[in-house]
Amino acid sequence: MAAGATAASIAGMPPPAPVPACTVAPGVTVTVVPLVADDEELARAEALLAPEELARARRGTPAVHRRRVLLRAALRSVLAAELGTDPRGVPLRTAPTGRPELPAATRLDAGCSAGGLLGLVAVGRGRRIGVDLEPVAPWTPDVADEGWLHATELRAIALLPPGARPVAVARAWTRREAVLKARGTGLRDDPATVVTGVGRTGGPVAGWTLHDVPVPDGWVASLAAAPDEETPR
Repeated sequence: MAAGATAASIAGMPPPAPVPACTVAPGVTVTVVPLVADDEELARAEALLAPEELARARRGTPAVHRRRVLLRAALRSVLAAELGTDPRGVPLRTAPTGRPELPAATRLDAGCSAGGLLGLVAVGRGRRIGVDLEPVAPWTPDVADEGWLHATELRAIALLPPGARPVAVARAWTRREAVLKARGTGLRDDPATVVTGVGRTGGPVAGWTLHDVPVPDGWVASLAAAPDEETPR
């Protein structure tokens, strides 16, 4: 859903304003990060990354490179504040699925997501988490043919006023991705296997507690958290 729609939906959007970090769930804070920087700021962000992180960022297009660098630097900076260390000293690794990983001894879990000019960094203290952010794309009936929405969700979306459908679809997608990221599988699992509630705020889905994340207009974000405090795997 998101890949094609995202590029179209962010065209011409103004840079988002910074948003203060907020507590979305017990033990979980989320920081919204504008992914906008000049070349000098980008170079400073690159200096915070490990060689393998920088190599991955450079494999993308110039826009993807910039987004990956700024998001990863923001993730390192937020975690550094938690751990009382320099961003370059954060013991951060990346799983094959792209999920950030920290040593169990830190009792921290982390997630991040980017959508155009906006990024999101989440930190869970003793809680396993997953987070996803997407720009809101225009609703088209073609979305129903993509196969990831359940029949009950499609019926619920059809009952909404046309103007409410884009946000509802974006919310359904971000909730799925947040759950899959929390699992640690990402889109290696079929997103159609996660069925979310259209028209409700948060709640349990597939064994995870979902929370709507406040973000600027034009984007939607969701957080999936383990229902009880646990040591991140």
